[in-house]
Formats: sequence, C-alpha cells, structure tokens
Amino acid sequence: MLFVLLLTFWIVLSFQLSVTIVIIGAMASALIVWYNLDLVFNDKETTTRTVRQIGRLLRLFVVLIYNIVTSNIQVARIVLRRNMGIDPGFVSIPNPLRKELHQAFFANAITLTPGTLTVDMDADTILIHSLIKEHGHKLDDSSLEKAFVALEEDQS
Repeated sequence: MLFVLLLTFWIVLSFQLSVTIVIIGAMASALIVWYNLDLVFNDKETTTRTVRQIGRLLRLFVVLIYNIVTSNIQVARIVLRRNMGIDPGFVSIPNPLRKELHQAFFANAITLTPGTLTVDMDADTILIHSLIKEHGHKLDDSSLEKAFVALEEDQS
C-alpha cells in the first residue's frame, strides 16, 4: 500500500508518464519502503489483517466522520451565538491504548474533531484542550475511544 502511494506521488510530481519515469519511481518507492518498513511498522505495532479487523477499521472510519461532523455543528452553534458561552480549558483523560501507533492515531483523531486539540500524551494520560471543558470530558469512554480500543482486541 505504501509502495503504491509513493509511486502515485512520484508520477503526480513528475508531470509526465513514460516508462522511464515509472521504472525510476518504482525503484525509488521500493527502496524507500524496504528501508523504512521496520521504522514505521514493527511486529509489535502492526495490526493483523483479518475480516474482523477490516470491519473494525471501517467502523472506526464511520465513527470518526460522525464525530467530526457533529463537532463541526456544535462549534458552529457556539460561534454563531451572541453569547458564545465557551469555557475553554485543559482536560486530562486516561489513555486506553497500548500500541504507540494507535495512540498517535487516537490523538490525531481527537485533534481532527473541531473544538478539541491534543496537547500532550504519554502512556497513561492524554491532555486535551477543549473549547468547552465538558466536551473534553465526554471523550473519555466515547464512541471514538471504543472504536480505537476495538482495534486492539484479540491481539497480544
């Protein structure tokens, strides 16, 4: 998958499509994937590819899109009010994930939802700045968190 993405990126940046460009791009992409694969995805971090895991990834994608849309609506309502009624602040929630890759994706998913920003994260806690503190507390045991925890089920 990474190979295909890199090769596509190479071709787009080349502004030409010839056999030579594709061969050079394929060789460069293969070399990059081979050299960096263990840096990004080691045996502890990879997720097994099963039908169940693909279903969990699809569920995670749907939950993430839902959270982004609903958060957009909430932030729009806050901003469009005459009296915004914001209560910004930092909220610390427990980090439910063990794998560093999942932790990074979860932190980025929190940041993607409008009104929240992941400020700091360690193995035990995630520090979030929220437009309204109550919304930050709602991230603990949320549907988004449950979707990420489901990715780590049945894995060592």
